[in-house]
Amino acid sequence: MRGFITYFQEKEYTMSDYEIKIYEKGFEDAQAKLGTNVTQDWTDFGQTTAEQLKVYYTRDDFDPETRLYAFKDGELVSFIVSRILPDAEDGIKRAQHDFPLYTKGNEKAAELLYEKAVKVLKKKGVQVLEARVGKGWLGTLDLAEKYGYKKARVSFMRIELELDDIEVKDTEVKYENFDPEKDKEQIIQMFKDRFNFTDEQAETNFDGIVNPPEGWYAMPILREGDKIISRGLLYIQPEPNQENAIFRSLIPDPEKHFDSYLSMITKIAKEKGAKRFQLYLGGPNLEQKDFFKSVGFDVKGKVLIFEKEI
Repeated sequence: MRGFITYFQEKEYTMSDYEIKIYEKGFEDAQAKLGTNVTQDWTDFGQTTAEQLKVYYTRDDFDPETRLYAFKDGELVSFIVSRILPDAEDGIKRAQHDFPLYTKGNEKAAELLYEKAVKVLKKKGVQVLEARVGKGWLGTLDLAEKYGYKKARVSFMRIELELDDIEVKDTEVKYENFDPEKDKEQIIQMFKDRFNFTDEQAETNFDGIVNPPEGWYAMPILREGDKIISRGLLYIQPEPNQENAIFRSLIPDPEKHFDSYLSMITKIAKEKGAKRFQLYLGGPNLEQKDFFKSVGFDVKGKVLIFEKEI
């Protein structure tokens, strides 16, 4: 590994204005700060926090060579992130990346990082690159066109419904908010069964809902006897974003008893000062789009996957 780093830092990556490095422990704070500052006017994008990066970068499957950083006079001015995707049925090796984020005046650093990232991934056997882009991710559609990518599919979409457009109904089926002590075991098991979480991941997720670092959660549940048969989730964002309440589809069945669920979370959201619901649909959940459109939701934003062969 030492030889690899020396080669890329001192030979191929050296440039008069920039010092290019692969990931090293300690880069997380600067990465999170730059990403947050650069994307403050973007929509449907959330910069991973420094603490979350520190956890992710200690995973056994993390490859530091998929993170490249450009420094100028010792200050981080650009970075690019990528990851090699699991093997696909068609046998084609793919990698997914975001285009580099960079501070004003350092477009050349971003270009350099992109070019070197492509070389690194190609050396690892990658045949197809997937880039996440969107109208709300400012400038990324132009970059996809510049580098010869073509639209492949939707990654995820944001749909919304104004609370004033919702008819709150008094239904026989009654959801109630979860009990953190009584329901912990069942909910953690649901996380493991539904999302393939490990014990530790399920515990962490549960604790984050009970004691979030900011904002407020409700977790509506429906019981049949002592068993939880349906579960939803509502997140009220901290000020100044509390007008946008984010909720999750019911599991295991997003449509069954939806009117009862919607009525409950609408009352809660209005009490908390929210004006609209936002729901993000991605992966297999994109199949739920038609149902949610049928109950009044509109598509407000999309993030797309563009791809090209290398």
